[in-house]
Amino acid sequence: MVRLDKIVKRYGTGAPILSNVSMALETGGFYFLTGASGVGKTTLLNIICLAEQPSSGRVMLLGRDAAGLSRAARGVYRRRVGIVFQDFRLIGDLSAGENVALPLRIKGAPEKQIRENVPELLSWVGLAARSDAPVRTLSGGEQQRIAIARAVVGRPDLLIADEPTGNVDDDVAMLLVRVFERINRLGTTVLIATHDIAFARQFEHQRFHLEGGGLTLVPGALVE
Repeated sequence: MVRLDKIVKRYGTGAPILSNVSMALETGGFYFLTGASGVGKTTLLNIICLAEQPSSGRVMLLGRDAAGLSRAARGVYRRRVGIVFQDFRLIGDLSAGENVALPLRIKGAPEKQIRENVPELLSWVGLAARSDAPVRTLSGGEQQRIAIARAVVGRPDLLIADEPTGNVDDDVAMLLVRVFERINRLGTTVLIATHDIAFARQFEHQRFHLEGGGLTLVPGALVE
């Protein structure tokens, strides 16, 4: 689905934050991306979702070279990607349910689909009772869960999550990963970035580790 080949990314004349990074995300796969804060995880995610361009290297998306994609083709790709941002990017004056419904409304989904899918996703993240609450009244952890529900409500082909468990306690973090696994079983490829290596190692999923500008693939191994 997504392949990066020898990606280099530098800002200005400094040392590259990414150096000859190669990775492959297969359709239907589930992956963690680990590394210390500031090591370049967000930059790598931005390249995958076309928010940034690499300084050099090749990005293949759905079998096509990103460098040759037209503006329209880039828009089509972005609509197939669900993104959970670190800063949530919710609309504070809208309710939780209205925020979750936004991707479906943008796609022109019928109201029947919205009425069915939005409550289901709010239930998945444990916030069914907060559907009518304005987002600005919710805690940071609740807003994080709303952002996740919004990202997965349209059942994207690829789901990218940047530190999605950083603002919640351990029990909620586990619930959220189970939500990601649930959407993954429906066919969505999932990539979760986190600085918490110990947390990622609790799951039997492959892990890419970013350090010193380089990327290493770590086979999934469940910690007893």
